Amino acid sequence: MSKTLKINFKLIIYIVIALVIVALIVLTIFPGIIQAWKDSGKSTNEKCQTPPSYTKESWREHMGHHPDIYKECLV
Repeated sequence: MSKTLKINFKLIIYIVIALVIVALIVLTIFPGIIQAWKDSGKSTNEKCQTPPSYTKESWREHMGHHPDIYKECLV
C-alpha cells in the first residue's frame, strides 16, 4: 500500500470512530430522543399512551421534555 492510501484509510477510520462517539454522546445526553422521534408521526391517542418500557409517571415526565410533540397529552 502506498503512503497516501494508508493515510487516507486511517483518516476514514478516525472519522468513523468520531461519528460513533458523537452519536453515543448524543444518545446519552438525550435518552428519550428516539422515542420522541418515533412518536412524532403518531395520532394523539397512540402517542399519549404509556409505552411498556415506562411507568405512567416517567412517561408524563418524558412528555414534559417534549412539549412541542406532546402538547395534546399534557393538558
